[in-house]
Order: sequence, then C-alpha cells, then structure tokens
Amino acid sequence: MAEIAPQIPLSRPLSRPSWWRVALALAIALVSDGFSFFTSGLVIAEPLVIGVDLVTAIAIWAALGAPMVLLAAFIAEAIPGVGMIPIWSAVVVALAFTGRLPGRSAPSPPAQRP
Repeated sequence: MAEIAPQIPLSRPLSRPSWWRVALALAIALVSDGFSFFTSGLVIAEPLVIGVDLVTAIAIWAALGAPMVLLAAFIAEAIPGVGMIPIWSAVVVALAFTGRLPGRSAPSPPAQRP
C-alpha cells in the first residue's frame, strides 16, 4: 500500500508588512524628503543630508522588510541637487502599490508527485 506523504511547502513566504508599517515608512520618507528639499541649496548641509538619508534608508528598510530598491534610492539621494525630488516618498508609494514588498508574492502551488 502506498503511503501519501504530507505536502511540505518548499519555501515559506515572508510575513506581509501591515498597512501601519507602510504608513510609518511613508511618514519617515515624507519627513526625510522635506528636510532634503529645504536644505538642498546649502552646500554646508550636504554631509548632514547624506546622514539623514542613511538613517532614512535603514528605517524604511526595517519597516518594509528590506526591499533592495532602497539601495538605488539611497544612491540617487546622494547625488547633489537630487534632494529636491521626493525620491523616498516615491519609492515607498511605488512599493506599496505595486506589491513589490517581501512577502507579497503569492505562494507557489505545492509540488505534484506522480
């Protein structure tokens, strides 16, 4: 008699960030973008802005579950003059509405055994 083995999923999807975590990440992004916008003309404040962007990247990374697109946003924010564009806010909104956050993918169907 053939035994039927239980179906064990090969990979477990990550836990999905809640909407309050997305809202927290958006609030962090808005504060950082506002700070960058108002200090973008000051050359002396550029190292401070880069430090704020680093803290922003780490905070959003922790809130949303480490999407790698934050590295590209951090590099873009480090370019002088780009601080006038709300990159952090755009990235968080894009991640929230496109579903590209970790754990938002649909689980794969169980493997079928012959």
